[in-house]
Amino acid sequence: MRFHRGTAACAAALVMVSALAACGDEEPTEPFETKEPTSQSSSSGASGSSTSGSGSSSSGSSSSGGTSSDDLPADLPEEAREETKEGAAAFGEYYFMTYGEAAHTGDTSTLKALGATDCTICSNGVDKIKNDAAKGWTRSKNPYHVSKVEATKRPDEGYKVSMSVKVDEHDRVDSKGKSNGTVEATQYTLTEHVVWKSGRWHIQDWVVT
Repeated sequence: MRFHRGTAACAAALVMVSALAACGDEEPTEPFETKEPTSQSSSSGASGSSTSGSGSSSSGSSSSGGTSSDDLPADLPEEAREETKEGAAAFGEYYFMTYGEAAHTGDTSTLKALGATDCTICSNGVDKIKNDAAKGWTRSKNPYHVSKVEATKRPDEGYKVSMSVKVDEHDRVDSKGKSNGTVEATQYTLTEHVVWKSGRWHIQDWVVT
């Protein structure tokens, strides 16, 4: 089976209300969400931007949960541990690459630790990956390549971190490695709300446009 972006968008938009059956919960989909991030002000473009020190792009493989920096993954870049614009950008990039790796391996432990405890779309993404993994389903690869990662100070709290995401065509595979669906290549802009709490960054919300 092959699924186009329109089908993926339908399913992902319904994730927030647990109504995937309307699009067919057997279909592999991309995590699209069309609402504005929570607490987003109309003046959110204020106050300068910064590009992640990781450079122009990342691809392939790479916890809030937690209340202390001790909860952070060992491979989290040093820059992403700092309370700076560059740190927010690096953390936001790391989060989405971790999302792709979790979908590939079925292991959501690191991904879960990166989202704020009240980040609904973060927990929905974790649950979707876990539900697939319980059926023996994972993605054939981490399909994401990100570039143009920028952080802009928000007027409420934290940073708006935006990036361009290119998604490779990839399969959803069963426990034997056999494809049971294909997601076509696509690209989109990802915008995250990244906040500093208890000595570390957390993902508060994110949206795809």
